[in-house]
Amino acid sequence: SPDGQFVAYVTFPEGILWKANRDGSHPVQLTDAPLYPLNLRWSPDGSQILFCTHAPEGRVRAYVTSSQGGTPHPVLPEDKEGQSDPSWSPDGHKIVFSTLEIIGAFNSVLRVLDLASHQITTLPGSEGMWSPRWSPNGRFIAGLHTGPTGGLKIFDFETQRWSVMQQTRETDFPTWSSDSQFIYFLSPWDDPGVFRVRVSGGNAERVVDLKGFRHTGAFTLWMGLDPTDTPTLIRDVGTDDIYALTLETK
Repeated sequence: SPDGQFVAYVTFPEGILWKANRDGSHPVQLTDAPLYPLNLRWSPDGSQILFCTHAPEGRVRAYVTSSQGGTPHPVLPEDKEGQSDPSWSPDGHKIVFSTLEIIGAFNSVLRVLDLASHQITTLPGSEGMWSPRWSPNGRFIAGLHTGPTGGLKIFDFETQRWSVMQQTRETDFPTWSSDSQFIYFLSPWDDPGVFRVRVSGGNAERVVDLKGFRHTGAFTLWMGLDPTDTPTLIRDVGTDDIYALTLETK
């Protein structure tokens, strides 16, 4: 949570959203099956939790629920497009989301919803973008791109221009540092690790070496940052067995 006192999490593989004290005590259940929350985002004032889920009609939908409990409700109930990976503006007055309808089909743009006026605008030049993240200082929106200049890009509201930040390695779960100076990301497969790149430019630097790390979760992997900008991941601590089967023909 923004004040660092609580943690929101989704149990895996059950898919139930909970809120608890940061030490895990006093858990409160916030959702029920079949709703399966993904990519949680606390509102800046800590009163609400934003997430996306697979709706019954097959599209990805954005939902919001009170952090105190209650019934989750769709952010845009009448919208026919997808609303994937929603993210709050720092003042809590707007939400940016991707129109990606099915996770894995990256033919989307980024849109911004004004919660007071209910107006929706398209972020210019965001064709093919997904996984948006609003910077804590409000100046930038980071996102992932799948085109020929793919990778991590940021939109600067002051210049109204996009900048390419990272293209040289796979980039997953971009996450802003609390001071808006860095974007952290997970690069899970080739030379795996958690990296960060400075918004002002430069090469990505390794923060955590993940060689031998076994990921798990609803997307097979996940990464976030705690209130001190320390990377948080989901680790598979289970065991594997190897079996040999002998078949007899009858």
